[in-house]
Formats: sequence, C-alpha cells, structure tokens
Amino acid sequence: MNSRPRDGGFGMIEIVVSMLLLSLLAIAFLPMLVTALRVSVSNASLSTATQLVSTQMSELRALGTTCAVLETYGNNLPSEFDAGGRKFSQTIEIDCPASDYPAKVPVTVSVSASDPVPMLAEATTLIFVTG
Repeated sequence: MNSRPRDGGFGMIEIVVSMLLLSLLAIAFLPMLVTALRVSVSNASLSTATQLVSTQMSELRALGTTCAVLETYGNNLPSEFDAGGRKFSQTIEIDCPASDYPAKVPVTVSVSASDPVPMLAEATTLIFVTG
C-alpha cells in the first residue's frame, strides 16, 4: 500500500496570496471611505446651518411687530458652534421703510462659516410690522 500524506490545511503561499488580495481590496475601498466621511461632515454642517436659519426665522416672527425690536434682535446675535467645534456666524438683514406703516418688511437670515464654504444657508421672508 502506498500511503500519501494528506494535506492538513493551507500552505504558507496560499496564506500570503490571500492576505495580498485582501489588502488590495481594502486599499481600493479606502478613497471611497474618505470621501464618504468628508460628505458626512459637510452634510452635518449644512444641517446645523439650516436649523439655525429656521430657528432665527421662528424667533423673529415671535418677537413683535415693530422694526426697532427686530433690528435690536438682529444686532445681538451670538456665534454658534456645532458638535465638531465649527463656528457659525448668523446675520439678519431687515429692510425697514422710513415711513408707510403698516408694511411687510423683507427679512433675510443667513448663516455662514469660515471654511470651506462661506455661505451655508440663507432664507428670506416677509414680516408684517406696524411701526
């Protein structure tokens, strides 16, 4: 009887080749992972800016019906920070007429950041004022 030893498992060459193939596959997916991470951070900043614009619009509508109150509020806006520490600056532009009250006043709320996109979100609405 001729007894041949049976293969007991994988040889060293098979293991090295499989590790090489797995590492090439991992390297191929690395750029996609980095891009997805950048897009996620960008979307989080855009979401924060949109939420700030919406909040400011709601607060402006609830303040009152005089231009003086709206302008005082618009001049005292603090900077906000997101969870990643990115600083957002808020500006409110109120175009109050010198006379002709009551009137609908255009109000623009914008949120910007320093980098990489300066203007992240902006919205304009009309607010009824009586004086």
